[in-house]
Amino acid sequence: MNLFKYSMLITALVSGLSACGSTQNTDTQTTAHKTRHSSTVLLAKEKLNGHKVMPFGDKFWVANSENYGVMLLNSDGQIMAQHSGNYEGLDVRPLGKAQYLIASIEKEQGQVNLFRKSAKQAASEFELSASIKLEKASINNVCLYQSAKTQDIYAFILTAQNTVEQRMVYQANSEQVVNYLIRQFSAPPESSACAVDDQTAQLYIAEEMTGVWQYSVNPERDLSRKAIALQKPFGQLEGEIKDISLLADGSLLVALPEISAVQHYQIPASESAKWAMQEFKFADGIANESVSAKVLSQNKVLLALYDDESMSYQTTAVPLKLKARELTKNAITEITADAQTQPVARFGDAADDPEIWVNPNNPEASLILGTDKRYGLYVYDLQGNTQTSIDSGRVNNVDISYGATFKGEQFDIAAASNRSFNTISLYKISQNGQVSALADLPTSLPDVYGLCTYKSPETHNHYVFINDESGVFHQYLVDFSGEKITGKLVREFKVNSQPEGCVADADTQTLYLGEEGYGLWKISAEENGGIQPTLVYKNDQKVIFDDLEGMSIYHGKNEKYLVVSSQGNDSYVVFSLKTEKPLVQFSVGADPANGIDGASETDGLAVTSAYLGPQYPNGLLVVQDGRNVMPAQPQNFKLVNWDKIEALINAK
Repeated sequence: MNLFKYSMLITALVSGLSACGSTQNTDTQTTAHKTRHSSTVLLAKEKLNGHKVMPFGDKFWVANSENYGVMLLNSDGQIMAQHSGNYEGLDVRPLGKAQYLIASIEKEQGQVNLFRKSAKQAASEFELSASIKLEKASINNVCLYQSAKTQDIYAFILTAQNTVEQRMVYQANSEQVVNYLIRQFSAPPESSACAVDDQTAQLYIAEEMTGVWQYSVNPERDLSRKAIALQKPFGQLEGEIKDISLLADGSLLVALPEISAVQHYQIPASESAKWAMQEFKFADGIANESVSAKVLSQNKVLLALYDDESMSYQTTAVPLKLKARELTKNAITEITADAQTQPVARFGDAADDPEIWVNPNNPEASLILGTDKRYGLYVYDLQGNTQTSIDSGRVNNVDISYGATFKGEQFDIAAASNRSFNTISLYKISQNGQVSALADLPTSLPDVYGLCTYKSPETHNHYVFINDESGVFHQYLVDFSGEKITGKLVREFKVNSQPEGCVADADTQTLYLGEEGYGLWKISAEENGGIQPTLVYKNDQKVIFDDLEGMSIYHGKNEKYLVVSSQGNDSYVVFSLKTEKPLVQFSVGADPANGIDGASETDGLAVTSAYLGPQYPNGLLVVQDGRNVMPAQPQNFKLVNWDKIEALINAK
């Protein structure tokens, strides 16, 4: 076979493909354009059992083979550097300063090898930095993802056991190659290849005889998938899918060796937009087992293939118009938690709302109270260890009021909305930090939901605000003067839809409350304070994303801040209570080195400005984590040093 006599017949079949759930509409018109293109052999060697070739910097290619190992090639196909072994699977990401991280599978050892390689020193050796070997699974393929936020690099490893392992393999701030398991999840059967769009953080997995699926790389998101391309008659794919690759504009290339073709999919920006597909069909029976691409111009791409028939790496330029792509500017800064609590005992939507009790005699012995909607109340120390739990029923929100006196005894109280009995559950917190059930106060609400407490600076009365899903708020005066503790309804007001979180600022006698799908309101916290709340900030899907959930006030030395959870985009917003304007927005991301995952779908949160020891000298933020991963466990609460948030505010 004379490789240099190869020619390529390119047929572009442009078709609109729309996706809905896991099926695609293929009932569209197609137009064929036939053009002839010649191919160039990049590397041909006897029995070159190759796998994939990819661009490496501006001038080079990196390739792998079962008998030639991992190779660096120049544009003439000369091997500039080589690492011996039996290799399949390949992906590359930049590290900066012309350094790159290469991931490839050493089949004899059954492991992913991670190499550092310089594009400036082409002849230098491949630096083997780490190896990843799976104990109970054999590896089929690997692809890399580089976070646009942090520049950290993650590997997605496809296994023969139909699972995917996501691991952090490079930590940008330390410039170290690492190996931290993030999560495991089920893969489609016969998963043959994968690729990741770094900008949109979307993972694509090819199911060899079915199609290509899209997943979020974020372990804090729901594990769901969407069909991108499917086999005929549901889509345009035909034959085995051997490889996939992504272009700079986020479009997808699919290698189909049985029909000697590469299909190109322009993925639409919206669910309702049409899908565009081009098919590049090769003459002379090229069995293109893999595909990657180098962009030559806005209208031309150099495809790089491995042809299993001729055992050669080949390149061919094809007319392919790339779409302009705006880089997404993400204003949400990511910080990490400093600690986390032990998980609650039950899976599902259980943990909900935390509160911080400050021990006046020993700040380092302060406590975190957290609700479990399936059980009751948990009490944790500042290291996140469970100290005790109280079986109270389905308690939802919890808040603390200091300085109560009952029958001559002084203590602090925690109040929680109890959905099992539609009551206000009260707990006693003794001066040495012992928490115990105290009383249950009946309410007249049909289904209690959110709750917060308030101690009037004028009368020193203790109050509890409690709401239900209809939007009604009741204000109860807690009376400690009799033989038993009672509650008296003293005011009612409402918002138009479901509320939950609220918090009172005793300094200004103001109650802040959240209407989950609408916005942030305020009203006087005093019982004679009227019944008409005032809108502070409307949910705008830019700063506050539905639902607006937990809220708490940080009493700083110079300014007070209201911290709220924007559940719809897994973030937190800090408002100035001086201007009632948002100051900063942040998210809580993973810290794999310390085994702490990020926080997502946060319901409740709590913050304090009190000194809690050297670990939290200026206070602490505690947030509920709706999806506890690394590893997958029941929900828990994350602890964040306030200094990290203060630094964001000061940087503005």
